[in-house]
Amino acid sequence: MARWTAGIASVALGLSALLVPTAPVTAAPDRPAPEPAVAQECGTDLKQHAETLAATGKSGTATCIRKQARKADRVTTGAGVAADICGGSPTLTRTAACVIEDGILLIFTVPNGAVIGSIQFTVSSLTTLDHGSLRWSQSWHYQANSVAGPAIPAVLDSLVYAEPECLASCTVSSSGLVGGSALPGRVHSTTTYFNSPLSGYKWGAHGGMRYWFANSAWVNPTTNASITAPAVHRCDDALPGYPSGCVYDSVRPVHDVLSSRYPSYARHLQLAINHFKMTDILTRTQNETIIDRNYNTACPPGHPKPTAPGVWSCDEYPYKSTYNGAYSQPYGRNIVIINWNTGSGFNCNASWLDIRSPTDSGGYSVCMIPLAENTLGGSDLGAFHYNISMLSTSAEFGA
Repeated sequence: MARWTAGIASVALGLSALLVPTAPVTAAPDRPAPEPAVAQECGTDLKQHAETLAATGKSGTATCIRKQARKADRVTTGAGVAADICGGSPTLTRTAACVIEDGILLIFTVPNGAVIGSIQFTVSSLTTLDHGSLRWSQSWHYQANSVAGPAIPAVLDSLVYAEPECLASCTVSSSGLVGGSALPGRVHSTTTYFNSPLSGYKWGAHGGMRYWFANSAWVNPTTNASITAPAVHRCDDALPGYPSGCVYDSVRPVHDVLSSRYPSYARHLQLAINHFKMTDILTRTQNETIIDRNYNTACPPGHPKPTAPGVWSCDEYPYKSTYNGAYSQPYGRNIVIINWNTGSGFNCNASWLDIRSPTDSGGYSVCMIPLAENTLGGSDLGAFHYNISMLSTSAEFGA
């Protein structure tokens, strides 16, 4: 088979585990969510932050959110729903991004900064793009994995809220506020749909979910909002005849050529890349002049053909539809491989080119292969360009 692949450390708490009620406290449906704070950063020194709050005349309990380094065993058995949306680990593909973030909500006293409780939680988010649409979805999950501290309102009555936010070149087409108890025992989930307005050749788009915690028992009843968002993705309207769509163009696309389907075509590619070390990173071009020059260089008009015209077709590597094609290469070669022990071998029959020596590498290669394989292989390559919305993106080819 040939392939073209186009926190902080945990806070130690000397606290007893809190027994979680079977029916967690949730926000009343008719009660609007309190807005997140706009400036409530607590830094790394809780005592200093507590003293700052006390200087404004406040006393009681306050909170601080800190992100934590992801640990493989962070999510315990029976509480892994949020992480399962990502299969247990963050991922990024051409059309999907999964983000997992661990955090801890610290509840401490004002004015002395002593931690009296905590909620360790995980949020995960799966964003799914469509190469044929400017609309995408983002599923977001929250779960609390553990809680510690006394059974007091400052711990028990903690709530979490989330809502979608457009970060660049988009609008929110459907979704709403989600929220309820921040304690273990319930997973909060929502799916948001974003749209990106048509903005020309290509542009970056970005959506996310912002979430925050609230509790009327805290001196500041809400925390700052955190954002769960993947990387910026590319949307485009660049390909004539292709639909507008979005992809993560930082991901190098992959094109598979199956030897079971295309024995001669795949063998040519395998020899060119693996045996003769030709470039395995190709960059697509849509410039018709370059494409024509590449093909006419590799397969010149009137090039000699094997017997049975109409049965054989001229196949070139690197592809004519790339900036790496024959016109850009210093020379081309014909591949002839002979096993003198068995008498078997592989002959590309590109007789207008010199035979490639065993130590030769680079340049371009030409091979006469069955017409049906070349035609269907070309159709597969075109579908590949279509399905991954490939502009001038580089791709990696391996066998």
